[in-house]
Amino acid sequence: MDSVFVTRKIPDRGLNEITRAFRTSVWPNEEPPSRKEIIENARECTGLVTLLSDPIDAEVLDALPRLKIVAQYAVGYDNIDVEHATKRGIMVTN
Repeated sequence: MDSVFVTRKIPDRGLNEITRAFRTSVWPNEEPPSRKEIIENARECTGLVTLLSDPIDAEVLDALPRLKIVAQYAVGYDNIDVEHATKRGIMVTN
């Protein structure tokens, strides 16, 4: 089963959909996870649900070899290196 790391608690409606379909872990703290904590928690994940405050740059993307998608829980995606994700074949959506 694919796994997803959610970098912060999101509304139950969306989180319930994710947990029904995937093995899911959610960052438990109010403060955002650091780049290192994102990598540690998502190392084996194929999906990542992020917020605008999460730095998803080339370093993070390259440290997550199984990653297939980054789903941003926000309108923008300035925190995600979309060009690098595209080169790696990782879908980016919001």
